[in-house]
Amino acid sequence: MSDIKSKLLEFGMSDKETNVYLAMLELGPASVQDIAKKAGVNRATTYVMLETLKRRGLMSSVERGKKTVFAPESPEHLLFLMKDEIYRTEEKKKRLETVLPNLMALFRAVEDKPKVRYFEGEEGVKAGREAMMELTRGTAAGRVFIHYDRNMIELAQYNEETRHKLSTSVARAKVLYSIDDGLKVPTFAKNVEARQIENDAAPFHGECDIFDKFIVVATTRTRPIAVIIESEDIAGLFKSFFDLLWKTVKV
Repeated sequence: MSDIKSKLLEFGMSDKETNVYLAMLELGPASVQDIAKKAGVNRATTYVMLETLKRRGLMSSVERGKKTVFAPESPEHLLFLMKDEIYRTEEKKKRLETVLPNLMALFRAVEDKPKVRYFEGEEGVKAGREAMMELTRGTAAGRVFIHYDRNMIELAQYNEETRHKLSTSVARAKVLYSIDDGLKVPTFAKNVEARQIENDAAPFHGECDIFDKFIVVATTRTRPIAVIIESEDIAGLFKSFFDLLWKTVKV
């Protein structure tokens, strides 16, 4: 009996519904009181289970005098229900297949949108550098625009170790930089080729790091902020700008 019950549970019946149904099969036409006693379920719950079984087409009820008697339908109806469920599932599948191309188009549209992450404050920019290190794994080259003012120098010195790890996380890097008078340029890693731009020729402030699939824009003029934009198209555009300017800067 336990094996039969487990199969009915797999079919989708609840535990109490299964007890009531098996009790009806054993009793044949019976009153709700007798079914409840046989199933070990209270009378009120038995009524609920009988209604559920009736909706499934697994039982019927007849009036005998002043009493209502409940009788099970043939268990073969279970197979009919299963075939009907399979048919409905196949129909749902067909309807889903007709809209799947549209759903995939929506999915790709979101997937292709640039992913943007924002970091603020010294600790935030530090976290941004850590995120950059994750993204640069396997990247062959990096390109950097940077203006060294006092704030940028302090930020570079804030976490010197992480900055050098980031520099060496790519095989090679090119840096175009300008620097305020009286400041000393931070030490570059050995894999970095750097070229200086005169301040008058490039009066920008901040930093832009360009990699194969993402860019990072940072500024320290008021409060340190950094934005990571993951997009091959945007990265490709900035690489073109950088390479064009790189060729014009005298060594």
